[in-house]
Amino acid sequence: MKIGEKFNYSGIEWICLDVIDGNYLAITAQVWQELPFDVDNHNNWKESSLRRILNDEFLDKLNKKHLVKQTSDLIVDNGDRKYGTCEDYVTILSCDQYRKYRDFVPHYPEWMWTLTPWSCYGVGRGVRGVSPTGGVHYGGDHVSYGVAPVVLFSKEFIRDIDKDVEDCVNVVR
Repeated sequence: MKIGEKFNYSGIEWICLDVIDGNYLAITAQVWQELPFDVDNHNNWKESSLRRILNDEFLDKLNKKHLVKQTSDLIVDNGDRKYGTCEDYVTILSCDQYRKYRDFVPHYPEWMWTLTPWSCYGVGRGVRGVSPTGGVHYGGDHVSYGVAPVVLFSKEFIRDIDKDVEDCVNVVR
């Protein structure tokens, strides 16, 4: 599989963003749902309701054996590292990742969440989102934006796809 190539897995169309240690980082080609980043107004990905939904409801659509946990850097927009890092099977892009992969990330018709917080201080701290035209902006963490899940597919799974008909990945040409 090549960077920028689309493929289907579990009835979902994905786009390969990168190859990391032989594993394939991929984002959904369509927004999965529109959801708030956090229903309780937290902008820390570790505490967010969106993280819980993605690593429960969305992860149930996938086979965890085919995925590798990935570490997300929760660096705040101003460089503050107070929130640290977080490990998940399913995540969303950070602003830094969006900038790196922007040539391959679709311009979704909906605003799309990133996991990059605006600030660590105050009330209504906000999170960075991406507009349909590709601009990075401030978003209130309690409003609904599009969610484009990101996963890291295991190199062992990708290598063995021809052997596992039930969980076959189909490359979209």
